[in-house]
Amino acid sequence: MKNHNTNLLLPLAFAATMIVSCTQTGNNQNQTSNDQPAQMSQQQQQAFNQAKAVFYALPSPIETATTLETLGVKFNDYMLNKASNVDKYNTASSQAMNLGIYSADLSFCALFEQNQSVIDYLAAVKKLAEQLGIVGFFNDSTISTIQENIHNKNRIVGIVSDSYSRSTNFLEEQERAEIASTVIVGGWLESLHITLQMLQDVDLDKHTTDVKEIVQGQKFTLEDLMGMLSLFSSDNNIAKLQGQMEDINKAFEKMGDDLSLDKIKELDATVDEIRSAVIQ
Repeated sequence: MKNHNTNLLLPLAFAATMIVSCTQTGNNQNQTSNDQPAQMSQQQQQAFNQAKAVFYALPSPIETATTLETLGVKFNDYMLNKASNVDKYNTASSQAMNLGIYSADLSFCALFEQNQSVIDYLAAVKKLAEQLGIVGFFNDSTISTIQENIHNKNRIVGIVSDSYSRSTNFLEEQERAEIASTVIVGGWLESLHITLQMLQDVDLDKHTTDVKEIVQGQKFTLEDLMGMLSLFSSDNNIAKLQGQMEDINKAFEKMGDDLSLDKIKELDATVDEIRSAVIQ
């Protein structure tokens, strides 16, 4: 049975997997002198519990891909953040947001069999993950497997699906929750951006029910993510991110039940403005 997050796109789960090893490398500053993780405060525990609830509600990657394919959407790389931009991101916050964004782009390239782009985005994701100290997922073995199966869409999607099934465990780690949340929101933002671009080429009258489900699913997921971000609002970067997500939420509310092309374009304009500031 579908839950209200059913149409959250595959890349969000893929982005979540990037932070499985947040506490395994590059985090000595958050550990006690004997290298044991510090105890979580009550607020931190609440944050992790809320975030877990979001991720346990994530849909199957294949389910979303099937929905999009049913609508007959076409892939175009103009929708993506160019992999060559990776060297522009030199702060932890920008690296985390764009790690999520590139993870989304990588996933879409894999789904639509854009083989050279898969290789390019894989390199970008690996670079940002290493800069953030997140190296556990993108080890040499995983990268080799992806490259060896680059022409096997089912195999590539299978690797991503396996990553999805593991991703719901990452929040049991107890450090760097702010970075983790930022990566996830980056993945969701890019997913929403690509979805809105694709929906503009869909016959809205013919696929009204499907489009409504997709848009409502994204809105419900945004509400969940905003609730998670609110638990880290003392962080300045998260507070800024909250404001940007609130702007998108207002655009969703303005859209209401009107799923006309004009309203989708209005929502897309708000999303694009925020995304452009993130990837510049």
